[in-house]
Amino acid sequence: MNGTEKAPTAFVQALHKQSVSCGTQGCSGSVNVTDISQSTARVKTFRLQCLVCHWSETISGCLQISPPWDEGSLMEITEEHLLHLEPVCPYDQAPLEFHSLPNPRRRARYRISCFFCGRQEELDWPPEEAKR
Repeated sequence: MNGTEKAPTAFVQALHKQSVSCGTQGCSGSVNVTDISQSTARVKTFRLQCLVCHWSETISGCLQISPPWDEGSLMEITEEHLLHLEPVCPYDQAPLEFHSLPNPRRRARYRISCFFCGRQEELDWPPEEAKR
Protein backbone atom coordinates (compact mmCIF):
# COMPACT_ATOMS: atom_id res chain seq x y z
CA MET A 1 0.00 0.00 0.00
CA ASN A 2 1.40 3.40 -0.90
CA GLY A 3 -0.47 5.31 1.81
CA THR A 4 -3.23 6.49 -0.54
CA GLU A 5 -4.91 3.17 -1.44
CA LYS A 6 -8.60 3.44 -0.69
CA ALA A 7 -10.45 0.59 1.00
CA PRO A 8 -12.67 -1.21 -1.55
CA THR A 9 -16.39 -0.50 -1.38
CA ALA A 10 -17.18 -4.18 -0.75
CA PHE A 11 -14.79 -4.17 2.23
CA VAL A 12 -16.49 -1.11 3.75
CA GLN A 13 -19.94 -2.63 3.13
CA ALA A 14 -18.84 -5.86 4.82
CA LEU A 15 -17.54 -3.90 7.83
CA HIS A 16 -20.92 -2.15 8.08
CA LYS A 17 -22.78 -5.47 7.63
CA GLN A 18 -24.47 -4.00 4.54
CA SER A 19 -25.46 -6.01 1.48
CA VAL A 20 -22.70 -6.59 -1.06
CA SER A 21 -23.30 -6.88 -4.81
CA CYS A 22 -22.40 -10.04 -6.71
CA GLY A 23 -19.19 -9.77 -8.73
CA THR A 24 -20.63 -11.62 -11.72
CA GLN A 25 -21.90 -9.29 -14.43
CA GLY A 26 -25.64 -9.59 -14.84
CA CYS A 27 -26.20 -11.51 -11.61
CA SER A 28 -28.29 -9.83 -8.95
CA GLY A 29 -28.14 -12.66 -6.44
CA SER A 30 -27.72 -12.24 -2.70
CA VAL A 31 -24.16 -12.37 -1.44
CA ASN A 32 -23.36 -14.12 1.82
CA VAL A 33 -20.60 -12.26 3.72
CA THR A 34 -18.59 -14.16 6.32
CA ASP A 35 -15.93 -12.63 8.55
CA ILE A 36 -13.09 -15.19 8.45
CA SER A 37 -10.58 -13.05 10.35
CA GLN A 38 -8.66 -14.39 13.31
CA SER A 39 -9.97 -12.81 16.53
CA THR A 40 -6.57 -11.19 17.15
CA ALA A 41 -6.04 -9.98 13.56
CA ARG A 42 -5.37 -6.28 13.02
CA VAL A 43 -6.96 -6.44 9.56
CA LYS A 44 -10.27 -8.06 8.64
CA THR A 45 -10.79 -10.71 5.98
CA PHE A 46 -14.20 -11.43 4.50
CA ARG A 47 -15.40 -14.27 2.28
CA LEU A 48 -18.09 -13.25 -0.20
CA GLN A 49 -20.24 -15.88 -1.94
CA CYS A 50 -23.23 -15.40 -4.21
CA LEU A 51 -26.14 -17.66 -3.29
CA VAL A 52 -27.38 -17.76 -6.92
CA CYS A 53 -24.35 -18.13 -9.24
CA HIS A 54 -21.85 -19.28 -6.57
CA TRP A 55 -19.32 -16.55 -7.44
CA SER A 56 -16.95 -16.16 -4.52
CA GLU A 57 -14.15 -13.85 -3.50
CA THR A 58 -12.06 -13.20 -0.43
CA ILE A 59 -11.31 -9.57 0.41
CA SER A 60 -8.88 -8.48 3.05
CA GLY A 61 -7.27 -5.42 4.45
CA CYS A 62 -3.62 -4.69 3.73
CA LEU A 63 -1.47 -4.45 6.86
CA GLN A 64 0.40 -1.13 6.74
CA ILE A 65 0.89 0.24 10.25
CA SER A 66 3.66 2.68 9.40
CA PRO A 67 3.57 5.61 9.51
CA PRO A 68 1.20 5.85 12.47
CA TRP A 69 -1.51 8.48 12.63
CA ASP A 70 -0.10 11.90 13.50
CA GLU A 71 -1.48 14.19 16.19
CA GLY A 72 -3.48 16.23 13.67
CA SER A 73 -5.14 13.12 12.27
CA LEU A 74 -5.97 11.85 15.77
CA MET A 75 -7.53 15.22 16.65
CA GLU A 76 -9.70 15.08 13.53
CA ILE A 77 -10.69 11.46 14.23
CA THR A 78 -11.71 12.22 17.83
CA GLU A 79 -13.58 15.40 16.83
CA GLU A 80 -15.60 13.46 14.26
CA HIS A 81 -16.38 10.83 16.90
CA LEU A 82 -17.46 13.52 19.38
CA LEU A 83 -19.77 15.00 16.73
CA HIS A 84 -21.31 11.54 16.13
CA LEU A 85 -19.91 11.43 12.61
CA GLU A 86 -18.20 8.34 11.25
CA PRO A 87 -14.44 8.89 11.47
CA VAL A 88 -12.38 7.33 8.69
CA CYS A 89 -8.71 6.43 8.43
CA PRO A 90 -6.81 9.27 6.74
CA TYR A 91 -4.70 6.72 4.84
CA ASP A 92 -7.39 4.52 3.26
CA GLN A 93 -10.78 6.10 4.09
CA ALA A 94 -11.95 2.93 5.89
CA PRO A 95 -14.32 3.45 8.84
CA LEU A 96 -12.65 3.39 12.25
CA GLU A 97 -13.84 1.53 15.32
CA PHE A 98 -13.65 2.91 18.86
CA HIS A 99 -13.37 0.14 21.46
CA SER A 100 -13.67 0.84 25.19
CA LEU A 101 -10.80 -0.62 27.22
CA PRO A 102 -10.86 -1.54 30.90
CA ASN A 103 -9.04 0.99 33.02
CA PRO A 104 -8.48 0.49 36.76
CA ARG A 105 -8.15 4.23 37.39
CA ARG A 106 -11.77 4.83 36.37
CA ARG A 107 -10.72 6.98 33.42
CA ALA A 108 -12.15 6.30 30.00
CA ARG A 109 -9.62 4.67 27.68
CA TYR A 110 -10.24 3.70 24.07
CA ARG A 111 -8.53 1.84 21.25
CA ILE A 112 -9.11 3.27 17.80
CA SER A 113 -8.68 0.66 15.08
CA CYS A 114 -8.64 0.62 11.29
CA PHE A 115 -9.41 -2.90 10.12
CA PHE A 116 -8.16 -2.20 6.59
CA CYS A 117 -4.60 -0.99 7.28
CA GLY A 118 -4.29 -2.32 10.84
CA ARG A 119 -3.32 0.98 12.45
CA GLN A 120 -4.33 1.28 16.11
CA GLU A 121 -3.98 3.91 18.78
CA GLU A 122 -4.93 3.86 22.44
CA LEU A 123 -5.88 7.09 24.16
CA ASP A 124 -7.62 8.51 27.18
CA TRP A 125 -11.08 9.97 26.60
CA PRO A 126 -11.89 12.71 26.29
CA PRO A 127 -8.51 13.96 25.06
CA GLU A 128 -6.80 16.60 27.20
CA GLU A 129 -7.45 19.22 24.50
CA ALA A 130 -11.21 18.68 24.75
CA LYS A 131 -11.23 19.26 28.52
CA ARG A 132 -10.11 22.88 28.24
